Amino acid sequence: MKSQTFTLLAILAIFATTIPPTYGIMEDSIMEFLEELKMRMCHPIPKFGLPALDPLTIGHVETEIDNKYLVDFSTSVTDFALTGLSDFEVPSLTITTIPTRRSKFEIVLPKVVLKSLYTAKGSIARVVNLNGDGNADGYVENGRLAVSWIFNIGLSSVRIRSLTIEISLGGLFLNIEDVVEEPRINEFLHAVINELGIELLNDVWVEAQEKGAVKFVENKINSIIGQYSLGDLLKIIGGIVSGGGGEGGGPFDGIPPDCKEAIVAA
Repeated sequence: MKSQTFTLLAILAIFATTIPPTYGIMEDSIMEFLEELKMRMCHPIPKFGLPALDPLTIGHVETEIDNKYLVDFSTSVTDFALTGLSDFEVPSLTITTIPTRRSKFEIVLPKVVLKSLYTAKGSIARVVNLNGDGNADGYVENGRLAVSWIFNIGLSSVRIRSLTIEISLGGLFLNIEDVVEEPRINEFLHAVINELGIELLNDVWVEAQEKGAVKFVENKINSIIGQYSLGDLLKIIGGIVSGGGGEGGGPFDGIPPDCKEAIVAA
């Protein structure tokens, strides 16, 4: 999902560079673009290099992890499906090219549900044996991503600086059927995940920030938008604003806005 996050942030950056420095710009166009995106997320969007995102499916994948004394196991996932990504909400959006003001973007996912079949064989620390084969399901509730940054707009390039990223979850549930051979350990593992998982994930994100994750994202975004002049970006923005598959050959050209029809009909 990293590349999709970079793509979304880069699109927001491109929107904001189309007029002289000002406050509160292009927000209606961005919101309209995101609404058009929601209606098409059950389809691939080739111009953004995106697969169908709701549901996001994986037919089958296998992997092995061998960290010698800590983790040694092989696992597979079949019929993986993640639903709910197109239900995102955008409670906050402020785009400004004023050098001293911060642009802000906040997105909330009310509920994302995971279902899959899995296998897992091996051990953790050569103490806990994994020998699972069955269903895996779970969900996260009220996932929140809040991003802010400051634009640097030059004559020949556009960049961002002082990027901040906040990530939080309101709820978490995970059930991996019989993943551990010993039933009591299996129950304990799930209790730890479901009762302490949010706190543990928060600790992981704090550590990731300390190791430079936010700076990495900032550099990645700048590598995407920094290669363009303002004139180049004006040409790109024309395709984005046209949206909806019109004659201008926008990003949704030929993609029907029918992904929410069943929900609306219900």
